[in-house]
Amino acid sequence: MTVDNRVRTSQLKIIYMIMLGFIFSLMALYFFEKQTYMIYPVILIIGVYIFLLLRKSDYFFLQLAGDKIIVRFYTAHPFGRRYRALEIPSIYFDSYEIRKQYLGIRTMLYLKTNTPQGRFLYPPLSLALLSADQIKATIQLLDSLKKTK
Repeated sequence: MTVDNRVRTSQLKIIYMIMLGFIFSLMALYFFEKQTYMIYPVILIIGVYIFLLLRKSDYFFLQLAGDKIIVRFYTAHPFGRRYRALEIPSIYFDSYEIRKQYLGIRTMLYLKTNTPQGRFLYPPLSLALLSADQIKATIQLLDSLKKTK
């Protein structure tokens, strides 16, 4: 079973680039025209941009491949992108937790393992770009791994 949100991530990346283009073009127009009404769309676009950054939208790939869980994720923001991947042996998978932060704007998934070296909490994964069906599929997959223990 695989959960993947590649299409929504690429759409959001395009939206980020369009928003940045609007900001720079409106600021340049404001610089040359000196019209005060030009600043209002810039403020609106910057506000939406900050909201999207607070949401922490990430590309998210989750797959159960034999005896391990493969997770790949990176930020949808086009700059400063860090690609990450996790491989968790399914025998060590212990539990998961879904937390909402910033008044429900950000939804994060925390994976927990119990290894011979001790209990380990993986970095949080953003579920912001997943659809409701994909979130249900993720929960079903993780619940099935908890039940097999």
